[in-house]
Amino acid sequence: MNGGPERVYVLLTLATAALLALALLFAVVAIVLRLRNTVVERRWARLEAAWTPPLLEILAGDLQRTSLLRLVARADRFRFADFLLRFARRLKGPEREVLRTLAAPVMDTVAERARRGSPERRAVAVQILGALGLPAQLVLLRHALDDPSPVVAMTAARALARRAQPAFIGDVVAHLPRFERWSFGFLASTLAAFGPAAAPALRAVLGDGAQPAWMRIVTAEALRMLHDPSAADRARAALDATDPDLRAAALRLLAAVGRPEDAPAVRALASSPVDGVRAQAVAALASLGGAADVPLLRAALDDPSPWVVLRAAQSFKALGGVLPAGAPAGEGGLAALALAE
Repeated sequence: MNGGPERVYVLLTLATAALLALALLFAVVAIVLRLRNTVVERRWARLEAAWTPPLLEILAGDLQRTSLLRLVARADRFRFADFLLRFARRLKGPEREVLRTLAAPVMDTVAERARRGSPERRAVAVQILGALGLPAQLVLLRHALDDPSPVVAMTAARALARRAQPAFIGDVVAHLPRFERWSFGFLASTLAAFGPAAAPALRAVLGDGAQPAWMRIVTAEALRMLHDPSAADRARAALDATDPDLRAAALRLLAAVGRPEDAPAVRALASSPVDGVRAQAVAALASLGGAADVPLLRAALDDPSPWVVLRAAQSFKALGGVLPAGAPAGEGGLAALALAE
């Protein structure tokens, strides 16, 4: 019986000692890692300090390109490519082409890093390929769209967009389902960055009723950013969709690229039971409607939704509507404030 407390005391002492030893081990590991990182950082700083002057001279046309490449050891090739990437982000035109020429001998190493290592390292390699890869190497970005990491795959999509490679827009669109949880605005800007040549593929998605509504919304926003006039017919057809967010996106697109003959379809949605759809419909009438829509917009100034009131006030003013003296302008005077701007 007396041995019980003593045994517990011994066990507690041993457990405490083990925890202290473990804490000491973690502290030693942290110190070693910190020292290692410091050594690595200092080494990279020395290398970049050695690389920068000849690179600047090469960009100025005062030095042969091989003079810099002789300073790059095989083990430092990926770091050298990352070093060039930082300059590439600030340069365009002939200077960017000089950087691509300098990076060409080390791009095999970069391509290998794009296939292995951590997702962060693969994403950096994909960025380098996008910024500094030669045209024949851009197919590697297509393969990166299948990377297990969505971040790496999106980095590849953005890289293809920045290089304005419309030949790959179909591949990026095919991979959109991977990014359903990403910001629609971000996805739309990525697609729009491919440029006008990507519009036919985007119109095809918008006009395909079998596609998920969110993908059609993203393509509608991208087409609006591109201000693609040929998308008007697809947008008008999308007004019949059951998804209210898709209807609102189609109305935004029509407001940007629609024609006066689209006004009746837009006008019909000004009485939609969905606030967001009504708001976008009255907003679109500013560019698609005419004087005949002023009474409709005047009535919308009394809408229960403040968003509809604000949009209606802007369109009412754009079409030359004038309130009679002393007439109320929306609940709480919201429309009056908008009209006074």
